[in-house]
Amino acid sequence: MSILVQREFEVAPGTRPEFERQSREGLWPALLHFGVPMVGYGTWAFGGPSHVVVAHTSYVDLTHWAATQQGTGTYYLDPAMRAEIATFLPVYGGRGELVLGSAARLFEVDDSISRPRPFARRPGEPLAETPPTFGRGSVISERTIAVLPADRAEFRRLSSEVIWPWFEAHGGRAIALGHDLMGPSDELTTWFAFRSPAEWHFLQHPSVVGAPAEVVAAFTKRANLVRQRGGRLLTVGTDFGRLV
Repeated sequence: MSILVQREFEVAPGTRPEFERQSREGLWPALLHFGVPMVGYGTWAFGGPSHVVVAHTSYVDLTHWAATQQGTGTYYLDPAMRAEIATFLPVYGGRGELVLGSAARLFEVDDSISRPRPFARRPGEPLAETPPTFGRGSVISERTIAVLPADRAEFRRLSSEVIWPWFEAHGGRAIALGHDLMGPSDELTTWFAFRSPAEWHFLQHPSVVGAPAEVVAAFTKRANLVRQRGGRLLTVGTDFGRLV
């Protein structure tokens, strides 16, 4: 189980473009040298507060996360690694000064069906793969779903073997399934990317848009496993990544 850190930053509207630039040109490329992909950045369009920007980064574990902390982490104390990221450090060195406050959530991720592949990279090794993205204006759907422990395996199977492949065949992109380590024990959270809000909405109704009977049945069966659900929609605010 790897981990995903979702951090919300309070950044004044006037400095948000500079915050994104320093992240895109400095911090996120440097994180690839640490084996850490940034897999989603933007603002909440629906379901979340509009006064924050949000980033999602993936790590092997909390030891790996601690190693990436600017100033104190072992990656920053390693001369060979600092040499590798020397061109990036001046770009994001003052990024923290733009932040008025922040809050983070910590998720444990199901690596068997999630797409980020973080690793504890050493100097000289191949970089982490640049994460795919649909770019600015695309959206990431975050769903938090209460499922009984006895039903989780079936929920994962229906998601990864039937529903997610159908979404992806129609232009979507799976990101991850995880559990908030500080949240209720029966909740799962999924992240799935779509090219536009309209595409996300269109694909929420498989029976209406002509999906195969197997897909419609899987949606119905999975819905019957859900005790409670909630969601948010993130508008992606960067072109960082490998455009797909």
